[in-house]
Amino acid sequence: MRFRFLLLTTSLFFLTSPLVAQWSTSTRAESTLYVCPGFYPGIVTFDDGSSIVLGALQSYIFARKLDERGYYLWTPPVQVFHNDSSFITDVETKWGGYVSDGDGGVILFWYDHRGAYRDQQTGRWLNNAIYAQRVDKFGMVRWNPGGVLVKGPGTGLKNGGITSDGNGGFVVAWSENGFGFPGAQGKNHIRIARYTSLASKQWEIATDSSSVQSDSHLLYEVTRGGERLYLSFYANGNFSRILDLNGNIITPVPGNLQFTIESERDSVVYATYYPDINRQIKIGPSGDTIWVANISLPDSCLERGWYFTPDGYGGAYMIIRCGDSLIHLDSLGTPIMQIFTGSNYSGRLAYADGSHGLITANATTAKRFNEFGQMVWPAPVLYMQNPGHGYFQILAADNKGGMITVFWHTLGGIYAHHTGRTGQVGIITFLEEVSQFPDRTSLLQNYPNPFNASTTITYELNQTDAVSLTVFDILGRNVKTLVDQTQQPGTYRILFDASHLASGVYFYVLRTTGQREQRRMLLLK
Repeated sequence: MRFRFLLLTTSLFFLTSPLVAQWSTSTRAESTLYVCPGFYPGIVTFDDGSSIVLGALQSYIFARKLDERGYYLWTPPVQVFHNDSSFITDVETKWGGYVSDGDGGVILFWYDHRGAYRDQQTGRWLNNAIYAQRVDKFGMVRWNPGGVLVKGPGTGLKNGGITSDGNGGFVVAWSENGFGFPGAQGKNHIRIARYTSLASKQWEIATDSSSVQSDSHLLYEVTRGGERLYLSFYANGNFSRILDLNGNIITPVPGNLQFTIESERDSVVYATYYPDINRQIKIGPSGDTIWVANISLPDSCLERGWYFTPDGYGGAYMIIRCGDSLIHLDSLGTPIMQIFTGSNYSGRLAYADGSHGLITANATTAKRFNEFGQMVWPAPVLYMQNPGHGYFQILAADNKGGMITVFWHTLGGIYAHHTGRTGQVGIITFLEEVSQFPDRTSLLQNYPNPFNASTTITYELNQTDAVSLTVFDILGRNVKTLVDQTQQPGTYRILFDASHLASGVYFYVLRTTGQREQRRMLLLK
């Protein structure tokens, strides 16, 4: 199916007052924020709460950056790509993928039909090319106007994925299926290539090649954590691979794992064996297994989730669709609690809220919970009153305790809406924003407690001050000085490694100018 491009004449909304945010407080789709032309949406969010929204339609790709309050940072929307001889998508494959460039911009790739072969019986484009493009944080298109050719069309491309390389470049992976297409190679491969921030190729490899003439290779995902790449695919069976950034396979993993990185800064990931999703695994920087967790679900659970959201303490929340609940695994892989059971946790998607809790959402409502399973918002937030007017909806955490949704609206174009960190839809004025500075200096209880090996100590400062944080044993001996310096106002979290200490009671003491606070913690081995 093709869609004619009729959206360039869509009205654009411009900033008219510095005191009125772009995010709407209405829950009707027609009242949400118009962002850019397009049919298929995309979104990349950043740590400062800003986001880049993408829209793709036929031979066009558009992008627009918004700040955390919904103000347009790029006006008008940026035309990332246009070529009349190219049709960038079809209904089956959507239009490609996208990832942050690591500096407030976006790198994206798309399936391009320039020179591709079209099956006359089905009308499908069967061997798309791959093109890539980068838009920097200022809205400037950095690479060739027509995109950088990553892979030509003569290979039987099936599907692909993209991730950042951590240095301004990207890694793209795809399934390459020969099976008799004109110009195709007659082989099946999973291929991976790395490109620099200037779009020059560093390397390309093929893994799990096969001479079988069938549609037998399918890429599931490629993602990065630290200096590692994590790959999941089907090649006459489910497989996973862990590679370094030079394309060398470190750990071939039997079966299929769905990976969730703990942080892009390190190489720790959580994964679920599929189809045996009762087994969860945490993998370390060298591909070593940190723990394997086994959970038990009722046999009646036919639709089970297998998605992780890291909790920021070395553990993770696991979405369990069956039974309408989540399971919280601690840093040792032990199920701490099964929470939200029967609470309609909005069941399909979950995002870290930046404060060790999470936001759960479905097509119309969202909830926010803290690390103990308690609702932070007084009630579920209805952010989409008429979802039938929005299609291809994508949700993303705003990294500030809220959530952004983008979708194609039947009025035409890509629209966006925001669920604020305070449990309201949209943001009305700056005055509603929660202060980033604590009201007072305080020492919080460590988590987890009791703990084994390590725990996190949190404290808050309401002013610039000289800070000392020290751990003592039960005899009053100094075990470890964790902090001894002047710090700015804010919230601080310190990981205390007690793997070398004996089990028992310990105390940690926070000292600032004119103030001393002490708390107790229990180490169990």
